[in-house]
Formats: sequence, C-alpha cells, structure tokens
Amino acid sequence: MEFDTIVAISTPVGTGGIGIVRISGKDAYDVAGKLVKSRKYKSIHDIPVRYAALVDVYDGDEFVDEAILIKFKSPRSYTGEDVVEIQSHGGMVVLKRILEAAIKNGARHAMPGEFTKRAFLNGKIDLSQAEAVIDIINSKTKLLQQNAAKQLKGMLSQRIEEISQLLLNLVATIEASIDFSEHEVDEVSHDEILSTIDDALAKIEKLIKSYETGKAIKSGIYTVIVGRPNVGKSSLLNRLLKEEKAIVTDIPGTTRDVIEEVLDIEGLPIILADTAGVRRTEDVVEKIGVERTLKSIERADLVLFMVESSGILQEDLEIFETIKDKRFVVLVNKIDREVKVSQDDIKRIFGKEGIFISVEHDKNLELVEKAIAHEVLSQNIEAFDSVLITNLRHKELLLKAKEFLLSAKANIFSVPLDILSIDIKNALENLYQITGKNVTEDMVDRIFSMFCIGK
Repeated sequence: MEFDTIVAISTPVGTGGIGIVRISGKDAYDVAGKLVKSRKYKSIHDIPVRYAALVDVYDGDEFVDEAILIKFKSPRSYTGEDVVEIQSHGGMVVLKRILEAAIKNGARHAMPGEFTKRAFLNGKIDLSQAEAVIDIINSKTKLLQQNAAKQLKGMLSQRIEEISQLLLNLVATIEASIDFSEHEVDEVSHDEILSTIDDALAKIEKLIKSYETGKAIKSGIYTVIVGRPNVGKSSLLNRLLKEEKAIVTDIPGTTRDVIEEVLDIEGLPIILADTAGVRRTEDVVEKIGVERTLKSIERADLVLFMVESSGILQEDLEIFETIKDKRFVVLVNKIDREVKVSQDDIKRIFGKEGIFISVEHDKNLELVEKAIAHEVLSQNIEAFDSVLITNLRHKELLLKAKEFLLSAKANIFSVPLDILSIDIKNALENLYQITGKNVTEDMVDRIFSMFCIGK
C-alpha cells in the first residue's frame, strides 16, 4: 500500500530540550535530504539506517539548527514506510521552521493520528492496538497506562483471536457436515455446537464484565462524600488530598457548593467531591448547596457516607435513604472523642460494617483509601491478570457478538444448520471489527481523528 509523504511535529507544543519532526512515506529520504547537510556523509542516502547522524538543518540557504537525524527503512518502522526523524532543539520556532521547510520540499502536513493510521493500514498493528496508543498518551494513572500497555502488546487481540478461532472452527465444521453430508463426514452434533458456543460466550462475558472497571480507571470514579453538617466531610477531603482545598470551620453549613478534586488511589483516578451537609434549612444559599449535593449523589459511582461516633441521628437515617441503592462506604468519624456507636450498631442500621476513623488525628485514614479501591476493584479483580476493556466501541461489539450467539443457542433445535451458522458468522464479524479485520473506512477515519497530530 503506497501513500504520499507526510510530516508533523511529534513532540508537545512548548519549550524543551529536544523536539522531533517526523517524516513518513515513499519520498521521506528525498524530502529530508533537501533540508539537511551531514558533516560526515555526502548524501542522506549514505547515512546508515537506525544510525544517529549529526546534521545541519537548513530552510533553503538559511541555517536553522543542529540536529540528530535517524532513518528507518520500510517495513521496519513505526508506520511500515520509510521514516526520517529530525531531533532538533525543542523551541517551537525551530520546529515550525523545519516543518514548513519539509512541506515546501514535497511533504504534506499529517492529519491527526495519520502515522498510527498508516501503521494499522500497513499491518504493523491491529485496530485495538492502535486505540491503545491514544490511551497510553492520555493515561492519568499508572493503572490505566499498564492496561493500555497490555492492549498495545496485543493481549486484547489475543483474547479476541481465541474466541474468533473457536467460532471459525465451528462454522467450518458445520459447513463441512452440510456440504459433504453424503460422504464420510460425520454430522456435527448439537452438543458439540452448544459446548463451543458456551465456551465463546463465557470468554466474551468475561471481557464485557471488565468494562465497568476499565471505564472507571479510564474516566475516573466519581466519589461523593456525604453526611450531615459538621460531620467532617471537608476535613476528610483535605486529609486525603494532603492539602487544604476545602474551608473547614466549626460552623455547620460552611460548605455551600460541591468541591471536586482528583485523587490517585492505587492507580485509580478518584474524582473526590466534598458536598454541602444535608439538612433541612431556611437559608436560601444553603438550600441550593443541599440540592447540588443530592444531584451529586445521583451521578455518584461511590459514596463515602460519614456519621459521628457519638450516635446515629434521624438526619443520618434520612441521608442514608438517598444513598442506600448506591455503592457506599460507611465512615464513623471522631473516634478521638465520644464513642457510643459499635460496629454491630453500624451493621444493623446500614447493612454493612463501617470504618472507624478520626480525621482530625489522621487515624485509620489509610483504611478509607483501601476501602475505595476495594469497592471499585472487587467487581472484577481477576481481570487485572489479563486486560480490561476500556473502550465503549469494543464493549458494544462484544455485546452484539453475544446477542448473535445467544440467538444461535436458542434456535439450535429449531432451525437448519445453514441458518444457524449465519448467527455464528455474524458474531464473528463483530469480533473482527474490534481488531480491524472487518471495519469500514469511515470507522477507521473516525477512530484516528481522535489522535493528536504527529502520532
């Protein structure tokens, strides 16, 4: 497959020690050769492949910068094409001049994601691996980076390939038994078909289940701290963040709005929200704060429900009614003072054990972080040994494949084998779209348009 020659700045906008301009395509060497002069080699074509050569970069006859030039030869490059990387000093003026000089000499400015798109189209990576690239670039936590790295190395592709091979072999067996029914080919049994479909469904379901955890580590877990006024919500936010983000006073109703900050707990991006204390009030501004708290509870993935160790009040029970259908953790604060509430009381009233803490004296706060991580990860902890689905496109295609297989399973005794194989083939088609074996040009364009220019 042959494309024109493209160029882009591949390092972030700003000032740095090094900046990279990348050129890819059949004329990459010729374009770069018009920009650089080597002190050692007569021509860019004489510079060895994968060798860091010191060059002077020119815009026409004007010297621009000293740089390191590295050549990569097709197909052993990121894009699968001839590639040249010019590593200059990292000022944006310098990089833009090199970019503009390359365009003057025959290259075209690359579109967003076009280098990775060419890697996909040239068979260097599949579509799910290409999508992992953008996840690695955008990773905000170690856990997301680790999962994206697994996907980039092909772990998701391997899982999809395992399922696809099961179904492909089943289709081949079914069609052989139909086409050669008059010869010495045994007809495939219903038990064999059911066994294979069940095996494929189990593998698909495991991937689908991993999506909620995958989405959480990619988008963040919206975690709301709720409780009656002055129970210690703002102090907890400040302690977990290890900085004073929320105003803390002894006056009930100090917090009037929802304060949101991002916290990294065991690699999970936790969007931590401190809310106004929930109580009946005639204060107009405080009422608005309470309403916003209730809206935050509605969208919460997890609720940290705070009560006091001195006793459970009617206000606590009323708040619990608003959060009881959510995933929640009960925090019993102020154990450095009066403790009149037992673990048995908490379990009887709220249906689960609480974590007894003192925010003021930093007691047991590490248990709060562990509880947050446990609530998120316990849903699908076994998936971390493999790879998590973080992409909605992948989940939707897996759900479609599952639907077709369930249809085949339901109709196995009521339709002919050739009709049954249609559902199995449709399931296969959806699986193939995940890795790009069967995907439309529009879908490819849409996926790579989300990348940054230069990648």
